Amino acid sequence: MNSSCSPANGSRAAVGSTIVKCTAEDARHLTASCEFEVQVRAAPRPPVPQLSATRFVAFGDSITEGFAQVCNNTMMLTWADYLRDIQGVRPPPDSPISYPNRLRASLAARYTNQTFTVINEGNGGEVTADGAADLPRVLTQDNPQVLLLQEGTNDIDAIGFGANPDTQMGGLVSNLRTMIRTARARGVTVFVGTLTPQRAGACRGYAPTYVTPANDRIRSMVAGEDATLADIYAAYGGVASAELIGPDGLHPTDAGYSKIAGAFFDAIRQRLEN
Repeated sequence: MNSSCSPANGSRAAVGSTIVKCTAEDARHLTASCEFEVQVRAAPRPPVPQLSATRFVAFGDSITEGFAQVCNNTMMLTWADYLRDIQGVRPPPDSPISYPNRLRASLAARYTNQTFTVINEGNGGEVTADGAADLPRVLTQDNPQVLLLQEGTNDIDAIGFGANPDTQMGGLVSNLRTMIRTARARGVTVFVGTLTPQRAGACRGYAPTYVTPANDRIRSMVAGEDATLADIYAAYGGVASAELIGPDGLHPTDAGYSKIAGAFFDAIRQRLEN
């Protein structure tokens, strides 16, 4: 018996309806034919992911600001960097390497049908007590849906200059808690980052041994509040490597700022993605 079909067996069918006609002939040359319809449907497209918020404020110190510092006795600061270092006001001059800029790019790349605002409200040299005092003004001014809070390095650094460790760490955690509650009272979703590691022996590695216990207190506090942790310290592997922390032993490198952005991005996806 001979048989044939049109379109031929093995042909690709277009999306939609295709009529297939087949004819068969037996040894006595008797023929028969038939036709049938093949329906090809396009595979459903996965839904485009979205976030439930698009307006973010990144609040903190020079590590939010996006400052890349060097040691004064090994390399001269540029005049622009010197002005940034002493300015001490927010918002800071735009830093292309800052984690808020990196985070904005990551959000735009994944959530292509949304437009994001990520305002950098870093303030170099700030301690958490001053941050807690200034946060209400910033929230009123910027009106965010989400607060990204990463602050406390300067509180810990004071231990390296003789401040009491328990007092500094206790005050740091208390002030972060106050900031969380201040934002939550306004309906703002809060993410809190742990502190970055410091490198012992570097010109600004002031209190590296106190970063771990301070982060333990931050994690414990955040777990008891309506906030989400972005564990930046864990993203660094708990190590102030030269790849992630710059020559001063304190401020991140380009790659280090990307790690911070990545930690916040992952936490944001888990909590806010629809």
